[in-house]
Amino acid sequence: MNKVTVGIIIALLLGLGGLAIWSSANNSKIDYSKYDSAKIIAADENNGNIGDHVRGKEDSPVVVVEYADLQCPGCATMMPKMSEIYEQYGDRVAFVFRSWPLSYHQNARSASAAAEAAGYQGYYWDMLETMYDYRDKWIDITDTVKRTNIYTDIFKEVSNGNGDVEKFKKDLDDASIKKKIDFDYGLGKERDHVSATPSIYVNGKLIDINNSDEETSVLVKRGIDEALKAAGLATGPAENK
Repeated sequence: MNKVTVGIIIALLLGLGGLAIWSSANNSKIDYSKYDSAKIIAADENNGNIGDHVRGKEDSPVVVVEYADLQCPGCATMMPKMSEIYEQYGDRVAFVFRSWPLSYHQNARSASAAAEAAGYQGYYWDMLETMYDYRDKWIDITDTVKRTNIYTDIFKEVSNGNGDVEKFKKDLDDASIKKKIDFDYGLGKERDHVSATPSIYVNGKLIDINNSDEETSVLVKRGIDEALKAAGLATGPAENK
């Protein structure tokens, strides 16, 4: 190995090290302690001016937060269950979804970006659910162009052909969306100590869905009912809506 080659390798290593330090420094600039993760987070400069995505009653005293990875098989299984619970409690509870892409899931961040890009045009929840439905179509795609085409086809479907496709594709790389995903991840890590997905909280209390023999929907509903009761509101799904 000649001196030129050694020099190049050293420069690259230093560059990568510098990048890691730069990234860490930028992530540490956010003071997550000023955010109450149990409540709906408003848009501000730290989250790219993209606030929490909410279904249900935004001013409800009961807030259900799910941190999830779009490539995660457990999260994909949980999505229809959470949608069913939303249908049952929707007008009394605020349901929040925060992206928490796992580092070893190669397409998790890009999938979150696709949901956010669709959200710019009012299709966040539809895109989110459909991305999970079509998860097998994109989780193993390594070619960026092919992956973008798949995301775009999904967006066309959820928007019934009424969405701005070119804007959607451009927004996949939007800096504000990247900040939003980073913010959600940092909030979960720093404030709620998330270590796995899905992680579900009701008014800041973790619902332990991983260490129970009971069905996850039962556990989440119980947590919601306890919070509703504490707030002096009617408990139980559907018939009490």
